[in-house]
Amino acid sequence: MKKILTRAEYHAKKWKKIYGLEDCPFCNEADIIWKWKYWFIVRNFSPYSGDEKHLMAIPFEHKQFSIELTKDEFAGLKEIQDFVKGFYWEENYFSDTRETMWNRSVEHLHIHFIPWRLQGKYLRKMLENQGFPIKENL
Repeated sequence: MKKILTRAEYHAKKWKKIYGLEDCPFCNEADIIWKWKYWFIVRNFSPYSGDEKHLMAIPFEHKQFSIELTKDEFAGLKEIQDFVKGFYWEENYFSDTRETMWNRSVEHLHIHFIPWRLQGKYLRKMLENQGFPIKENL
């Protein structure tokens, strides 16, 4: 398994570029924990939750946005949800798919599954760390 980075270590790297098809870290991922015909699941190497329970679902075919998914790939989301529900068992989790390239570091579509429920100040901090300015009180 790759070394898990803290969020501070991740942001200290100051990513200089966006990773595309030619150097996509997901296409070269060796730490697959589940795979299906069109998708695979890995542990996030820099988890928001700070542990190995932050998962990401990634289509095998390199896509940037969910609108590019085929009908079969889209149908595969059912198998992903079944796996994730079993993985977290009774633990709370949420999912997130960012559909913009703004402040994203990888041009390969991926869905985050993060344990527990984000609340107020933590959600604000996570979004601010991702480059989203938050003006409203949460």
